[in-house]
Amino acid sequence: MFWRHRTPSPTTPDRRPARTLSAGTALFLSTFFFFPAPGSPVLGSDAGEADWSEPAALAPKSLLLDAVKQGDRMIAVGERGHVLVSEDGGSTWSQAKVPTRTTLTGVTLLKTGQAWAVGHDAVILHSPDGGKTWTRQYADPDEGSPLLDVWFEDTQHGLAVGAYALVLETTDGGKTWEQRTVDEEEHHWNAIGETRDGTLFAAAEAGAFFRSADKGRTWESLSTPYQGSFFGLLELADGSLLVFGLRGHLYRSPDRGQTWLEIHTRTTTTLMNGILHSDGGVILVGLSGTVLVSRDGGQTFEPRNRPDRLGLAAVLEPGGRGLLLFGEGGIVQLDDWNN
Repeated sequence: MFWRHRTPSPTTPDRRPARTLSAGTALFLSTFFFFPAPGSPVLGSDAGEADWSEPAALAPKSLLLDAVKQGDRMIAVGERGHVLVSEDGGSTWSQAKVPTRTTLTGVTLLKTGQAWAVGHDAVILHSPDGGKTWTRQYADPDEGSPLLDVWFEDTQHGLAVGAYALVLETTDGGKTWEQRTVDEEEHHWNAIGETRDGTLFAAAEAGAFFRSADKGRTWESLSTPYQGSFFGLLELADGSLLVFGLRGHLYRSPDRGQTWLEIHTRTTTTLMNGILHSDGGVILVGLSGTVLVSRDGGQTFEPRNRPDRLGLAAVLEPGGRGLLLFGEGGIVQLDDWNN
């Protein structure tokens, strides 16, 4: 199941300045940057020697932009190439040694324990052991397009997506990556994920939304009622989709993206990420400490916002009580979200 966020771009189609995002500005600007117009890509996994991330005692308090979970294992990624790993449901974390110092924006973890992380400089990292050790499979600093999300069907076939419709595909576990031309309008592809029936979806800027019924070999563009950026998607228990993004905009589709119903969130802060909780709740998080909770299957949402107003980029359900939040304050435990 999915889903996740994706990092917002200051060059969103609404052209609203980043200052409208209040306390989330640091997260907004750190996750994406004002990159130049795309030129001719120079592909290849050989981009020179990698600078390894530096050990940092405060890494769990640094800017973290994505997190994933399989069982009790969790991996979180963020600025300066920080990768944090927990093997006990989020109770303790250790920093992994990673061959990059660039900002990491997305991570995925298979049940086999293999993991991939992506980020700025079009970097793609791979771990064969649940995040303990990492190698760099791909990087292209001259591309000028950061990668923002990553999805793998299995240990061999995967896609990494990012700004200006940068789509890279591998069929050999990441040994080689090939650029795909999918979106001629070159939207920023902010999120990609798979529903339970095997359909792939990608959320992008300018209200762009894409669907693939063949694991990414072909894509169709779907209409949405919003012309701003979408940063995350979530499949609900009944198979409906939620898509959300800039200025608190949230839409629900009961038919795999054919039709949409707007859900009023009573917030104007950007929504980044969401999960289905094991108790049946739906949780969305975003900038300015936004935490939205639904108890009716995603029909309506109530705020449980954090008073510190720090931007949130990801959320996970830990092994014990409460939620784990990831963002400007690093890793934060939230125990009272259900009240």
